[in-house]
Amino acid sequence: MKKQSKPVEEKDASFGRSVNRKVSVLLAEIQKEDVPDRLLGLALQLQKELSEKLDGKGS
Repeated sequence: MKKQSKPVEEKDASFGRSVNRKVSVLLAEIQKEDVPDRLLGLALQLQKELSEKLDGKGS
């Protein structure tokens, strides 16, 4: 069976880049954070962004 490849639409590619940027920013913030409450908030934001990416939603 041959794998069918479908071109990625620009809006989908743009969405992926946007989510990847958001995830990168959140991970960078988590890495430099020492305060547990702030870490929890950042982790929740990261979870939301990843969930939206998997669900095909986004800003």
